[in-house]
Amino acid sequence: MKKIEAAALFMKENSELFQCPVCEAVFSKTDGNSLSCVNGHLFDISKKGTLYFLLKGTKNEYDKEMLSSRFNIATAGLFHPLLDDLYPSIAEKENGHTLDVGCGEGSQLDYLTELGLKGQKIGFDISKDAIQLAAAHFSSAFWCVADLAQSPFATQQYDTILNIFSPSNYKEFNRLLKKGGQVIKVVPEKEYLIELRQLFYRDQEEKQTYSNEVVIAKFKEHFPLMKIEKIKYSFDLTPSLFADLMKMTPLSWGASPEAKEYAIEHPLKKITIDVCVLIGQKQGAL
Repeated sequence: MKKIEAAALFMKENSELFQCPVCEAVFSKTDGNSLSCVNGHLFDISKKGTLYFLLKGTKNEYDKEMLSSRFNIATAGLFHPLLDDLYPSIAEKENGHTLDVGCGEGSQLDYLTELGLKGQKIGFDISKDAIQLAAAHFSSAFWCVADLAQSPFATQQYDTILNIFSPSNYKEFNRLLKKGGQVIKVVPEKEYLIELRQLFYRDQEEKQTYSNEVVIAKFKEHFPLMKIEKIKYSFDLTPSLFADLMKMTPLSWGASPEAKEYAIEHPLKKITIDVCVLIGQKQGAL
């Protein structure tokens, strides 16, 4: 089956997971490779099997080179120990619905599928390039370009929302989750990529560490009965993986040309992954 056909079948069988981002109406019809709501707003599935739900163009700093580097190092296993530890926290259901918010190039949701994640899985990102990369490599989920500010996802349809290294919209998360559904958010801890921070910001000590206190406090406001798990490990780097690491992280955006040159001349052989996993469950009604 071609990707466009598989995507059309997914939409036909799972239309209840979506809503029109224009008017919030239900999608009432799947006609060939097109999807339309009751008010006639039409969305076409691409040949690559993706859907573009954005209502207007957006700019982001994640270019193709950055995404390709992230794909390379992610598929080499950079986040595998993190995902291995995270996976048992997912309230697994045979027919559960999982939404990966800000999925990037899709490698994390695909790896969770390899670990055994079942049910219907949707990954979305605001970056069209990221979704094209995900669709080109992974058939484990349905991939779409979307923005929670004009959400194409239906109310109270999702068992698990994954929010890994990406911005949050807790009001929207609560709308999307079923009663008892969960949000699993991953945020950096103070020593996340510490070796690279020290390379890039040798003369700016304040940029060598990171505090997530504000992020955790905000999460707790919305999910008071939250659970916290901390995960820390070291990942071995080859010269090519170090090059990918430098390109894939926003840390490089604030580094001077001199700092980047210094980093190239002093390649790392290991990098620290230090994260905090926040798990919150929706209580009561919407």
